[in-house]
Amino acid sequence: MNRIFQIPLLLFILALTPDNLFGCATCFGDPSAPAAQGMNWAIITLLGVTGGVLGGVTHTIMTIRKKTKKFNQLNKR
Repeated sequence: MNRIFQIPLLLFILALTPDNLFGCATCFGDPSAPAAQGMNWAIITLLGVTGGVLGGVTHTIMTIRKKTKKFNQLNKR
């Protein structure tokens, strides 16, 4: 079967079974439950780690760029 027909067919089948489209019990449960609080802290922690890593990569790229510009300026003289 062609890929063009597989994806719409899969989406159509999923639309006919709405129970599979609902979120987990943690998302739709009590927001003050310990499981929901733990999930919230896990999300915040993962966002912090991801932001820190991306910030470090950006800083490294900017530092290399700055040093390359300075090196090229010194070698032109």
